[in-house]
Amino acid sequence: MSATRAFLLEALDRVARGGDIREAELDAAVPHPIALDPAEKNAWVELSHWTDDNDIRERDERYAAFKRERMRDHLTALMLKGS
Repeated sequence: MSATRAFLLEALDRVARGGDIREAELDAAVPHPIALDPAEKNAWVELSHWTDDNDIRERDERYAAFKRERMRDHLTALMLKGS
């Protein structure tokens, strides 16, 4: 498993379980998202949206719950895809 995939799995799991991720952390771990495979790219996009949507999540608890569920969906997709 690549270091990038391992990071994406960990970050998706962390957010799905109620944690957070910051844009700087995502950018440092995945400096070239264009090189990702489709499942990884989809996960990266979801995490990138997460880093941008803090203000929305603070105002809308249902949106935050929905986005955490999306993290679980991407986590499952990456685990099913394998390395």
